[in-house]
Amino acid sequence: MTTTLLSRPVSDDLSIAEVTAPADLAGPTLRAQYLDPRDLVDNPRNLRTDVGDLSDLTASMAVVGVLCPLVVIPVPDQPNAFQLIIGHRRKYAAIELGMEQVPVWVASDEGAAAQIVAQLAENGHRVGLTPTEEAEAFHQLTLLDWSPEQIATVRAIPTAKVKQTLKLRELPQAARGAADAGTLTLEDAAALTEFTEDPAALDRILKGTGSSWGFRHAIAAERSKRTFAAAKERAKAELVLAGVKVTSKPKGYPCSGTAVAAMQLADANGIPLDPDVYPTLAGLAAFVEKIGDHAQTTFYCAEPDRYGYQRLSYGSRRGVTEEERARREAAEQARAEYLAGLTVAADVRREFYRTAYGSARAVKRLFLEALRATVVDGLRFRDVDGLYATLGGVDGAAAVVAREDKLRRCLVAQWICVQERNLGYAARDETWALDDEAAVAWLDQLVADGYTLSEAETTLRDSLGRDPQDELPNDEDTDESTAADAEDPDFGDIDAETEQADGVAADDDVLAAPHTAQEPEPEATESEATGPEADDLSDADELADVEKQTFDDGPVSGKS
Repeated sequence: MTTTLLSRPVSDDLSIAEVTAPADLAGPTLRAQYLDPRDLVDNPRNLRTDVGDLSDLTASMAVVGVLCPLVVIPVPDQPNAFQLIIGHRRKYAAIELGMEQVPVWVASDEGAAAQIVAQLAENGHRVGLTPTEEAEAFHQLTLLDWSPEQIATVRAIPTAKVKQTLKLRELPQAARGAADAGTLTLEDAAALTEFTEDPAALDRILKGTGSSWGFRHAIAAERSKRTFAAAKERAKAELVLAGVKVTSKPKGYPCSGTAVAAMQLADANGIPLDPDVYPTLAGLAAFVEKIGDHAQTTFYCAEPDRYGYQRLSYGSRRGVTEEERARREAAEQARAEYLAGLTVAADVRREFYRTAYGSARAVKRLFLEALRATVVDGLRFRDVDGLYATLGGVDGAAAVVAREDKLRRCLVAQWICVQERNLGYAARDETWALDDEAAVAWLDQLVADGYTLSEAETTLRDSLGRDPQDELPNDEDTDESTAADAEDPDFGDIDAETEQADGVAADDDVLAAPHTAQEPEPEATESEATGPEADDLSDADELADVEKQTFDDGPVSGKS
């Protein structure tokens, strides 16, 4: 009787009959016998650091015994000594129960790779390895020339997960601990590897692991800092190559001191200095500073009189006290950082839209509010960096022939774009165009749906008014809503017979329109009964009107 451990890893879920095979198949010999669990040698290559809670296992074994044999191999040069490959938890459970013998499979040594794969096959169905333990296991396999694709095939998991797991080994202990504790996903952990050479950045990021979206905000912020640092070094290098003296920002600039910005200087003839020739002018130097999320180069002259330059203007800040200058400069810097923070947060927020609002269930939940906004205020839609298509929206000919479920998705996508465009006014410091009430309502909606506001978004939210917790639904409301969705007979795909009758293939994410009873409409007054508004419209007519209105590519109204 033979079996091939490498091509078909032995698992606890296989019986003796299932793991045996005809003798003509190539492979090691395999025999069954009973051994004392106390005599079984633990595998030094075992991936587990402890056997975990054995209470459930011992309770089961006390009633039905050991249903699945352990797997062992002979210990070289030690007669009657056997080393465990699979079954460490069963061994210790049997010892705890006082069992004198347990059933085992005795196999010849199939090598380190067969042991590791067999352990993974078992542990994947039992108490799971921690991400760190699994990363070490995968690493051992790579040392034996296994590719991530081969590991993924044996473990029946995506190759991307194998690669993400392997990257855990590159992270410091704090990050690995967060992954093992479940506060850091494998995807998030993989993103951390780009910061392994920057311990300070890693520490700052790991402080944001209270939530997945908080972590992503922290990652985005650190990437923004790196982008600025790279841009700053590039700008300084270009200045040096152009022969410009590069300095730090002059003390007191621009409120006090002798340094004057080149843009406020003119030559001896009173002609303002040409920015295109700043690098070639005598007496000019430059510094690079962070303004918002980008690096800005400023040319200045420390001694304008010495080089014959005339001051076009001293500026309104000349003559202020050092304290006032510092206060103003700090306020300006804080404002710039805040606006940059809103810009960085927008990328994370749009990723949240994709993951949270891309499903048919989300469309159903948001549709009523989107429809109400369209009917009451009119929806002046304009796309935001391709967000409309990302959320499943279509236009042109595709919108003309779209079915009702797709039109609902389009309306919700347009409504989300309007909300995102409104928040964009805050990031661009165009507060005159910002609809404060709509911004507050939308940020609260995002929080209710599982999003974590960034520091800048929280500042914006707090500056606009209400406490977001006041707007969150309580658990009872959420449970009732979920239950109602589950019981709603109209929640699901459009009936297949309807699709066949119409001759149109259903969208992958088709969502049937909820059928609600029509409430009796009050009698129209004499003034209301005149004009086209008095006509009774069918549901289809209303949807058509919505489509016509919302596909208007006009400018977005800043205020409702």
